[in-house]
Amino acid sequence: MASVLAHLRTHYPSLRLIVEPHTAKDHPGYTDLIVTQRGDEHRLGQVTSLVLTIGGDGTILHVSHLFSTGECPPVVSFSMGSLGFLLPFHIDTIAPVLETTLSGPVAVLNRMRLACTPMSNNEDVLSCARAVGDAGFQVMNEVALHRGRHPHLTVVDAYFDEQHLTEAVADGLLLSTPTGSTAYSLSAGGPISHPETDAFLLTPIAPRSLSFRTVILPGHGVVRLEISPLARSPVELSVDGRDICLLHAKESVLISKSPYPIPCIERTDGPGGWARDINSLLQFNVGFRNKSLVGHGVA
Repeated sequence: MASVLAHLRTHYPSLRLIVEPHTAKDHPGYTDLIVTQRGDEHRLGQVTSLVLTIGGDGTILHVSHLFSTGECPPVVSFSMGSLGFLLPFHIDTIAPVLETTLSGPVAVLNRMRLACTPMSNNEDVLSCARAVGDAGFQVMNEVALHRGRHPHLTVVDAYFDEQHLTEAVADGLLLSTPTGSTAYSLSAGGPISHPETDAFLLTPIAPRSLSFRTVILPGHGVVRLEISPLARSPVELSVDGRDICLLHAKESVLISKSPYPIPCIERTDGPGGWARDINSLLQFNVGFRNKSLVGHGVA
């Protein structure tokens, strides 16, 4: 990080740099850094023009959390190791990437977010969500309902535009974005979706019924996941891995497409980037044959 700050100060001295407290603490020599404080989320979007992240895919989820009350500025993400779906650039390329980004033009992928609001059985917003404002929780990967430490399966009624879809009896239920299709949803057996797809993915976690498969829903509707009166224990609600609250019988969560996507700056090295990534990073459709096993057992 020290080398990044030095590069920015040397080549772009007019930029005002906003950092989180741990970054400022680790680099006390940079006395002109603007340090964020708890509660700044409501105004960060008004004073930030570009976000730089350095680390793993979780750094993008952290950005989504920081800009959780409105629009998010463009994000350019750098990996410290192997490239990921959300990390198109390696840290070694930071100089040319920043030059291109600041001079433009650049390729931008608007990654869908979900707006999630927990509701009581009286259709009032639950207290755990009142602090996030009218837009609800902003979710980049998935909303998860899970039985957690409770021994009983969850029982959740799923609705789309108030039409009853199904009663899900499972360890849990996920509603994910196309970006989140390669995260928890994929581990639960869900499909891979292109990030520009305008859709929700409703995926069960270890369902009781073997015929329960992912349902793909259009992104213009509203999904309601309601805890059934038949549920024998409360259900844990989490968004992007952050625990929110417990939902009890007849309480629900309303989920719709957020008006505030995450604009991610992408590589411009030719077409086929996403297809290349799922083949190189996920080994998509690679057979079980392993070259290291060829000849195994042959005398």
